[in-house]
Amino acid sequence: MFGRVTYVQAPEGKVEEGLNLWRANVLPVTMARDGFTGVISMIDRKSGKALSITMWDVEEALIASTEAEYHQQAVAKFGEYFSGAHEPENYEIYFFGGPVFDTEAEEKHSKPMLEEQQTAG
Repeated sequence: MFGRVTYVQAPEGKVEEGLNLWRANVLPVTMARDGFTGVISMIDRKSGKALSITMWDVEEALIASTEAEYHQQAVAKFGEYFSGAHEPENYEIYFFGGPVFDTEAEEKHSKPMLEEQQTAG
């Protein structure tokens, strides 16, 4: 399994807007790609720093997703929200585990999922 790590720095006051745009416009395309196996997104709201790790079953799928046109378009389109973005770093995943990786993880740990549940309920 392989992972792409991307760090970004959102402009002051634009962190939530940038995350929502990423989640609505970029993440669904990423998740639909062959070889995609998961994502972890982390944010420090005070500093505006964010990190995402996308996980892929084979290295070829990881590289193809990084080079894909949708990825380049997203970087160009949402660049103002991710001014401090760096070139993604690719890694082989050595280990992952723990209860967060069970089948109910999204419902238990995903802030957007929790917000959707609250507004629906």
